[in-house]
Amino acid sequence: MASRDFGTKMALRLLLLLALLTEGLSLRVLGVLVPRVVVSGSSVQLVCEYDHNTERRDPVYSVKWYWNVNQFYEYIPSRPQPVRIYKIPQINVDRERSGKSSVWLNKVGRGATGTFRCEVLTDKPLFETDDQAANMTVVDVPSWGPEVTGVIKGAGSVSGTGGGVEAGQWARVRPGDVVRARCQVGISDPPANITWTVNSNPPPPSALIRRALQVDPRGRRVQFSEMEVTVEEGWLARGGLVLTCEARVDTVFVKTGNLTLVHADHVQIAGFGRYSTDHDVGSGHRVEKIYRQK
Repeated sequence: MASRDFGTKMALRLLLLLALLTEGLSLRVLGVLVPRVVVSGSSVQLVCEYDHNTERRDPVYSVKWYWNVNQFYEYIPSRPQPVRIYKIPQINVDRERSGKSSVWLNKVGRGATGTFRCEVLTDKPLFETDDQAANMTVVDVPSWGPEVTGVIKGAGSVSGTGGGVEAGQWARVRPGDVVRARCQVGISDPPANITWTVNSNPPPPSALIRRALQVDPRGRRVQFSEMEVTVEEGWLARGGLVLTCEARVDTVFVKTGNLTLVHADHVQIAGFGRYSTDHDVGSGHRVEKIYRQK
């Protein structure tokens, strides 16, 4: 008899445990949609995706948002005014566009970088809770650029004064010429990653590349990269060559500048011969000056 009573009690406990586990499945935060990287000054939407069994008697009580450990937003549908905003530095909530499932932030700054967490709580009797979090980084991108300038020095040429090639004129090179190109953009945080290609290929190991920060003649703080390469015969197989610099800040800022040169001994080929800057991938060209030193 004692053994039978013990078995009955164990069965009841297992049924109770199963019921509790089933109850716990009524609320689940599936995830949060938080942009990984955004540009400072932009508006950002934060989305909280959750699944709740609407047939249960315990409705959603509240949806809360936290920045790091600080609560800045609360939505309680049972209140006459469901939205409540808690003012904290760096976080500017757009009340008109925010609601139960999403929150809009206006004019985010670098200081808003951090972890954003959504917490959902059901009402009595269970008061279940679940949450999910994701990180967001705010970056400052360059306000101008890239701008490309350069100097061509003929191999074996005699010393003398160099003459400038005016914007719109053709710049010509021969194998063995030394080209020193400079690509510069405005200041960013984090610093832009500036890279070079020669005819869409990585520069040769012999290329000299350096980068630094300085103030240019116009008084602007700039970040720049300079590349010095010796022109190879193969680069001019189509009658010209293209040096391209790309300035990138994560995925939110990608712009390029091109230096296009033609073979000095070839008839000019369509599409070659401008020394230009692209301010966006696929945008129009702005012609810069290029100088030849003898």
